[in-house]
Amino acid sequence: MSRIIKNNDTPSTNWPFEAIDVFGKRIRTTKSYWEKIKQEKHKELRFDITEIIKTITRPEEVYKSIRDEFINIHYKKYKHETLVVVTKHLNGDGFLITAYQTSKIKRKGEKLWPK
Repeated sequence: MSRIIKNNDTPSTNWPFEAIDVFGKRIRTTKSYWEKIKQEKHKELRFDITEIIKTITRPEEVYKSIRDEFINIHYKKYKHETLVVVTKHLNGDGFLITAYQTSKIKRKGEKLWPK
């Protein structure tokens, strides 16, 4: 269950999307933070919001971070690369930390999904 939220749908916020992950938790981000990921953190990122949402809602695998128990790492393979989407849950709210593609996956931590 996911939807892209247009700014005029929710005037009090600036979310380009919200998505429900495989654990039933809502994940979202601000438009300005999404732009920061695309323009500063990972300029090489070739995936768009649609693939980010698919990776959150229908990942192939999800692992818990070894550094932070509130961080989940979602993996989904697209052709020759894997999209990695990192999310965090705090106080009942989930948000996007970052997203990047890789050809060499380094899975660490506890496998959360599928078990």
